[in-house]
Amino acid sequence: MTRHPIFLLLALTALTLSCQKDDEGPRLNEFEMYIDFWNPNGDNPEIRFDDQASSPEVRIDFSKTFGGFAVPPNLTNVVIDNVRLINNDNINYEIEEITAYEFRDDINDWKEDVEFIMSYELIEDLDVVLVLDASASLGDDFETVKAFANDFIDSVLIASPSTEIGLVNFSDLIDYLPLTNNRDTLRSYIEGMEQGPFTTLYEAINMGIDLLQDSDAEGKAVVTFTDGTDNNSDPQFTPGFLYDKLTQDTNNIKVNSFTIGFEGNGGVDRPVLETLAANGGIAVFPNTIDEVGQVFGSFSNSIANVYNLTYLRNRQIIPEDDPARLRFVIRASPK
Repeated sequence: MTRHPIFLLLALTALTLSCQKDDEGPRLNEFEMYIDFWNPNGDNPEIRFDDQASSPEVRIDFSKTFGGFAVPPNLTNVVIDNVRLINNDNINYEIEEITAYEFRDDINDWKEDVEFIMSYELIEDLDVVLVLDASASLGDDFETVKAFANDFIDSVLIASPSTEIGLVNFSDLIDYLPLTNNRDTLRSYIEGMEQGPFTTLYEAINMGIDLLQDSDAEGKAVVTFTDGTDNNSDPQFTPGFLYDKLTQDTNNIKVNSFTIGFEGNGGVDRPVLETLAANGGIAVFPNTIDEVGQVFGSFSNSIANVYNLTYLRNRQIIPEDDPARLRFVIRASPK
């Protein structure tokens, strides 16, 4: 990706995560997104993110180019799906406002844009799959993990009652519950999960992805929990296969993948779980069972708090080789 020098200079000098306090409001945090925008024919806009200049808390599929369409009578818009704001402490943020800026060569500076805006909408049409390790190595912690899974489901459904949730549990065998919004069905399934030998991790993740790729929800997320490494999947199911499946999905809505590796019992493969935390997801490695519960809690907030952003602009022709350079300042509060 071509980097604009002005982007990198501003990214190095800007405070991308700053706390501010308004006279009439609470403390808010600021995050920045940098975007190239072009519209070569006036009715086919596209945008590309600059992931190096943007704040790291902005969780999105930065590898994707987002295309838009014409909106009568003389506008275009581009929808950016499945956007989350999560910092390194797994704190999730709720968007309060977004201010748009465009770099103007005539003044050699950023100018606030009041005509072309970035709007945001909280996604309520969500599908989520929990992929849960049920191997014998968890020992007595297995019942605690089941309780964490139930708490996770409760939190997601309280925040987003229309969300559908599926479950995949694995040891030597894999079993699953299809996507459902029935809380009693989910709780009953979790209570019935039993431990077994071995860890068929990769095949289980593959099944979780399949459940989501077959859905037509606006937002999709898979959360994988394990305390070990794969030792039982068929050879074709590899981390590379799963990563390609996540990132090269031909559907419009990609699956956000979050991973939890419980290091307390040893043996988790950090590089694999970090790689599989794709499309805006994150990987976390708790050391104690209490920390596992905290991660499930923070992920429940992150899963339920996901946005679609829409950039609205006129049909001015802008060539791809000389795109408009855009900067968006997102003001948000911890959730």
